[in-house]
Amino acid sequence: MIDSQNILALDTAFGEISAAVLKGGEPFLARCDSSADGKTRSTTIVPILADLLEQAGLSWHELDLLALGAGPGAFTGLRIAAATLAGINSELKLPILHLSSLAMTARQAVTSEPLWVIEDARAGEAFTGCYAAGDKIHADRCISWHEVADMEAARFVCHNNPAIDMLNWKRLALLIPRSAALLAETEHALSETRIAQLPLYPDPIYLQRSQAEKNIHV
Repeated sequence: MIDSQNILALDTAFGEISAAVLKGGEPFLARCDSSADGKTRSTTIVPILADLLEQAGLSWHELDLLALGAGPGAFTGLRIAAATLAGINSELKLPILHLSSLAMTARQAVTSEPLWVIEDARAGEAFTGCYAAGDKIHADRCISWHEVADMEAARFVCHNNPAIDMLNWKRLALLIPRSAALLAETEHALSETRIAQLPLYPDPIYLQRSQAEKNIHV
């Protein structure tokens, strides 16, 4: 079924624009990872997506599905990506596949061994998730850095430097471009998803409580 789908995927969870198109099984990747031009700006995303579609020889109305790096991640990045796809989909009315941004990061490392993704969420907290060969071992969650310090040391990856000294942990390099990891996670998630049950509106996964929510429990 995937081979017959035309899919547009977008992720800006960690500040850079990563995008990909899958046209009947053929991949087209945006070349904007880690570049100054790839930084998240709402005015640059749509032209990047339009250029990808042109490379693939597709029009917007030939798309069958949209995929979103839904989080967790930087609040602004998640909001921009979600708002962009919401605007695009206001006319297209396509199903939207929500992807874990941490799962994508795990796919950027070259290993089949269990791997933690640990990203600084600021305010003394971290986003964590554990994956092996693309499969989820421990669900994504937001915990304190004190809890991270109490975890058993293992392999890990991240985009932003940890807020604590990760003693005895082994940090792996992110060797695979994020746009390629985005597309790989899209294909994996789609193989386990019923398209008819997907929403038509993007819903970012923040995990981290807002300051107002935290104050309620003080």
